[in-house]
Amino acid sequence: LEDPSIPPTNNAAERALRSGVIARKVSQCSKTGRGADGYAMIKSVLETAKRQGQHPLEVLTSLQARAAPR
Repeated sequence: LEDPSIPPTNNAAERALRSGVIARKVSQCSKTGRGADGYAMIKSVLETAKRQGQHPLEVLTSLQARAAPR
């Protein structure tokens, strides 16, 4: 609470979630728990990459390459 560079609200977190909630409602993609979990995981990775200044597609490509069976 004493650091002025940290906002005293969670508005940034709420705004980060908003696009995912709207996309879910419009596309009705969460018909199953597995689908909802998968969407949430990918959305989390994309948002984290953006906030860290990374290219989201490159992050997903890297993760997929590491997870691919050899």
